[in-house]
Amino acid sequence: MELASIALIIAGSFTGAIISWIIAVRVKENNSKEFESELIEARAMLKAKETAFEQSKNQMIDSYRLVAKEAFKSAVKEADEEKESSFTGATEKLQQDLLVFTQDIQRFERETIKRDVALKSEIQQVTNLGIQLSEDTKSLTNALKADSQAQGAWGELVLENLLQSMGFVEKRDYVKQLSETSPDGKRKRTDFIINLPDDRRVIIDSKVSLKAWDRFVNAENELEAEKAMKDHCDSIATHAKNLAEKRYQDMESVNSVEFVLMFVPLESAFGAAMRQNPELYMDLAGNINVKVVTGATIVTALLLIKDIWKRENRTRNQIELINRAGALHDKVVLFLESFEEVGFEINQARNAFETARTRLISGDGNVIRQTEMLRELGAKTKKELREKSGVRKLAEEANEER
Repeated sequence: MELASIALIIAGSFTGAIISWIIAVRVKENNSKEFESELIEARAMLKAKETAFEQSKNQMIDSYRLVAKEAFKSAVKEADEEKESSFTGATEKLQQDLLVFTQDIQRFERETIKRDVALKSEIQQVTNLGIQLSEDTKSLTNALKADSQAQGAWGELVLENLLQSMGFVEKRDYVKQLSETSPDGKRKRTDFIINLPDDRRVIIDSKVSLKAWDRFVNAENELEAEKAMKDHCDSIATHAKNLAEKRYQDMESVNSVEFVLMFVPLESAFGAAMRQNPELYMDLAGNINVKVVTGATIVTALLLIKDIWKRENRTRNQIELINRAGALHDKVVLFLESFEEVGFEINQARNAFETARTRLISGDGNVIRQTEMLRELGAKTKKELREKSGVRKLAEEANEER
């Protein structure tokens, strides 16, 4: 806009200068009133043109200002609209993101609350179970301490669970509580009998020594602990002695090995007794009729029994395979013998067949010829010898032989 104004000013000045120069020249040349009049007129015209130019310039400037103002307003409006549109889009995206984030937080809070409730419920269940288990354990302990028969039943339960966990099946691999009356009238009842190959068996009897051990664990002073441990060792020794005297291995219906396994389920109690009384350990180890086993050692014994059965089954399979191979060999020999006999019988049958065939078709008086002569002599017949291809062939051969 400023450049246009400057251009108009320069153009007006240049035009005025030219007019002034023309007038000056004419004045100098003529120097008359006529030219003065023209000069006045020219000046008036110049003044009018300057005024018109000034008005045009002002109008042009106003127009430029108006256009620039409108352009600026339009640019500002467009910029505001674009800025508002961009801001609106950005805020909408941010609002959506915030909404999703808020929903995620709310869902996480709900899930957290659910997990907390479930966890509290599980913790409460575990707590209740622990309380119940503690009460049951206490009741079981009291019952076991008060009743020797209950102690024996508990030991048998522990032993049977161990057998089943190792794959032993009742009535196939073991029998429990087998009873027999000995010749002297005494009743013998075993806890468990484990089957061995060759129809042999090993007897396992469970013995629990809990009363003295419980007193030892809960002893309040060294004197009480020493007395309780002595009673505990005596209890184990008594169990082993009584079991040896029962002679379960002599039961006629069992066919047992020469010793009985005495199972002590409380391994820690047995270990403490052996450490406290090494002589008891030597006495038990030297007892040829009773062998004491705990949780760890009976597992080893049962694994050995399973391995013995694996070897036995493998041997039985090998023997069965050998027997089947021998039986197959004998069958093959018998078949070959029968095959030879069948061949001989076939040859005999072939020879008999040829003899009969010769008699049928050979010679003047062969059977076929004699039969046809009967028909030729007037015998009434319903069949023709030549109706069937095989018979026709024989008849033709008979005619040729004749």
